[in-house]
Amino acid sequence: MMVLSSPRTIWLLIVAPAFITAAAHETNYVLVRQACSVQRNVALYAVIVIALVLMMLVALMSYLTWRQVGAEWPGEGADAATTTRFIAVIGMLGSVIFFLVTFAQGIATVYYDPCQL
Repeated sequence: MMVLSSPRTIWLLIVAPAFITAAAHETNYVLVRQACSVQRNVALYAVIVIALVLMMLVALMSYLTWRQVGAEWPGEGADAATTTRFIAVIGMLGSVIFFLVTFAQGIATVYYDPCQL
């Protein structure tokens, strides 16, 4: 099963978690006024949940790419397999870090009322 091993698409494993986090943050920023005016936070919660699910999918894609190329820690070789392993590992670590950032934003979304600006 080919996951993401093309040199043109493998970089998405690094960029996607940061983009998902930024998009979730900006979407919540846009939706906070509407959530305050109608006193419903469902849209804010939905954005966070969707972002977390997308983040888990990127982490899964990184993991599957790493397993496909060879499930070992990247060495010091300069071949394509080592580069792909390195990018997949960075993709997994980035997904975890940005998952935690988005989760922390979700905790703040649940804890604070959107009208507290």
